[in-house]
Amino acid sequence: MKSGLVVIALLLAFGSGATAQEKPAAKSAMPAQVEAHVRKLWEAFKNKDKPTLSALLDDRFRIFEEGLTSIGDKKTEVNAVDDFELLNYTLSDFTVKSIAPNAALVTYIAQYEGKSGGEVSKGKSVFGEVWIGAGGNWKDFYMQETYVK
Repeated sequence: MKSGLVVIALLLAFGSGATAQEKPAAKSAMPAQVEAHVRKLWEAFKNKDKPTLSALLDDRFRIFEEGLTSIGDKKTEVNAVDDFELLNYTLSDFTVKSIAPNAALVTYIAQYEGKSGGEVSKGKSVFGEVWIGAGGNWKDFYMQETYVK
C-alpha cells in the first residue's frame, strides 16, 4: 500500500511539473495576414492596380458571382477593373478559419458603391473565399459573392 502511494505521489509530482513547464500555443498570425491580403486585394481593385491584383490571385483562381451564368478566372477578375469602377467600400465581420495547412476559409461582408456604363450602383454582399499560402505569401484561390437584400 505504501509503495502504491509513493508511485501515485511521484506520478502527480512529475505530471504537475510537466504541466507547469508547458507553454500555451502561440496564437497564429495567419488570420490577420489573410485579412490584410483581402483588404489589399480590394484596394488594388479600387485603384485599378492590375499588377497587384494579379499577384494576389492564384493562377488557378476561380470566381462565381450571383446573377452570372459562368465561372470566371484570374484573367476575368483582373480585367473587370476596366468595366467596373469601385468608388468606395467597407469590409466588415471578418472570419478567417484554417481549413488545412496553408489554406484558409475567409468570410466577410462588403458594402460598396461602383459605376459601370455610367450608372452608379450600390451593393451589399457576403463573400466566401479560399486563400492559400506559403511563408506569408497568401493568394486568393476561390471567391463566391452572394448578395444581401
